[in-house]
Amino acid sequence: MDPLILLVNSPYTKNVYKMKRVPGLVPPLGLAYLAASLEQAGLGVEILDANALLLSIEETAERIIQSPIKYIGFNVVTATIPLVYKLSSLVKAKKSDKFIIVGGPHVTFLSEETLKECPAIDAAVRGEGEATICELIKTLMEKGELSKIKGVTFRSGDKIAVNPDREFVENIDTLPFPARHLLPIHLYSPSPINSIGFSGRQYATMMTSRGCPNKCTFCSSAAFWRRVRLRSLDGMADEIEFLIKQYGVRHVNFLDDTLIISEARMEQFCHLMIKRNINIKWSCYARVSTVTPKLVELMKRTGCQFIQFGVESGNQEILNRVEKNITIEQVRKAVGAAKKVGLKVMCDFMIGLPGDTVQTVNQTINFAKELSPNFAFFSITTPFPGSALYEEYRKEGRLKEGYIWDNMSLHEGTNFSTPTMTSKEMEELYVKAHRRFYYRPAFIWQTFLWVLRHPYEFRNFYLLAKIQITKELKNIFHV
Repeated sequence: MDPLILLVNSPYTKNVYKMKRVPGLVPPLGLAYLAASLEQAGLGVEILDANALLLSIEETAERIIQSPIKYIGFNVVTATIPLVYKLSSLVKAKKSDKFIIVGGPHVTFLSEETLKECPAIDAAVRGEGEATICELIKTLMEKGELSKIKGVTFRSGDKIAVNPDREFVENIDTLPFPARHLLPIHLYSPSPINSIGFSGRQYATMMTSRGCPNKCTFCSSAAFWRRVRLRSLDGMADEIEFLIKQYGVRHVNFLDDTLIISEARMEQFCHLMIKRNINIKWSCYARVSTVTPKLVELMKRTGCQFIQFGVESGNQEILNRVEKNITIEQVRKAVGAAKKVGLKVMCDFMIGLPGDTVQTVNQTINFAKELSPNFAFFSITTPFPGSALYEEYRKEGRLKEGYIWDNMSLHEGTNFSTPTMTSKEMEELYVKAHRRFYYRPAFIWQTFLWVLRHPYEFRNFYLLAKIQITKELKNIFHV
């Protein structure tokens, strides 16, 4: 069938992370889900992964302009909204008949603002997009009334119309598997941090749920997905077996906010993998409150190699304030249990959480050193739209109208102050945290022993070291 819509993954690596290329490239699973639903509905679709193809903004715009496809869809998060604005404007300037649609977390919470800020964008799909995008394309083709489509914000003459929300998918097992056949599979590889030695067709990402049972104030996931919906265990196993058979996949990276919703469900899934003789390596995100020594041992038996914990702070009062619902002692036990069975562990930490001071951030850095995971990832707390933190800062006047979205990233680009910390202090602590964690003799020795046991990981650590050295040189010479 002739394609009716072109879904675009914008070239964000260079424009958001300021790097020509990164050691790992993750497939745009959200776009692949949309594409699969469009195909199921009998609507032709193509995906342009400009990020994986290393296209520039201008090259991406030119590809879209030269395409005969009229309907263009972009997936958008806050960090990429300036990029999508630029792409949309470039395309519309040369091809005014293109109909540009955006979707994703950012536009779900700020759909009217998005259309006001960028006149080149014609419509926004809010929330889960599978059913909405199919109905929208059919309606556009038939020149029907957009006002009848739930979950859409669109231009109606000189005004912006916001239709009622669409109901969420009750049974996510009814969704088709992502349309991975439309992606340049051979180009994808996991980050060196969670790489297990496989890439291209041997590497895949998966989601087994939608939503998060927790409501941390700095996160918008709970507001976006509304509530948790789980796939059936057999449905999960079926997709893994499909990936093995169709692509020869040997490493699956589960992208769920937290794969381990409960210890019992995770145990059942592991036993099902054993029963069905599913032999893969896999990695996941998890909450420390759901991890036990018994569970991680079982996970290791079924192929788990890497686990990532959201720790956020080394100060219990800060954790309580952001409603993380974990304790420092739970962190110690979970990280210790995972390390004991030989899992590679990464812990995420945040700088500039509500109530954070230079003193509490130093506590967090010291806690990271005490835990001594294989990797520690420090980010500057950013009040993303949809989070309780964003609403709090807006009410306090810290995020005024016209706030530049370029100021919102996970790294040094974030540029705002809190009642207890300046932007400069957060940036300095961001650099300090990485130096104090990674330049320790204990970390270097731990990494040396790990590489001796896992020789294929030498390249991964080499790439990460190269990135860190490049950052240091930039800091020194202010490039």
